[in-house]
Amino acid sequence: MTRQDLPLPRRAAALAGARSIKRVYLTAGLIMGAVWAWNAGEPVWEHALKFGLLLFVGVPLLHLVQKRRTAGRPQEGPRLSLARAVAAKGVLLAAALLASYLLRSTPHGDLYVAAGLLAAIAGIGPLLHRHLVVGWRPHRLQ
Repeated sequence: MTRQDLPLPRRAAALAGARSIKRVYLTAGLIMGAVWAWNAGEPVWEHALKFGLLLFVGVPLLHLVQKRRTAGRPQEGPRLSLARAVAAKGVLLAAALLASYLLRSTPHGDLYVAAGLLAAIAGIGPLLHRHLVVGWRPHRLQ
């Protein structure tokens, strides 16, 4: 469904932007799920260390790259809120570790956690996206 009050090019851009956001979260979910599945069978603390490094080093590096790219230019448009992204990733890591701990005696429990990470990131990520960025105004689709 599209907004009828927007000119056709703006409606198409709004829909393309929503599809792009979903694609980014799907890719992130695939990567995070693959990392968790790759390390299946390892102790929970090793999962925490590796996954935490991926989340808490990767996001600040992306933030730094974004700041350097826009240095000297006026900030326009949406940008990642580092504090919000780190908080969301912390909650995600805690949930994954808890699920891994609870499923430790289940055969292939880590694979279930990996699938859960993929589903959570790809499914919930686009819904929470507007809370993770600053300066983003979504178009209301009707």
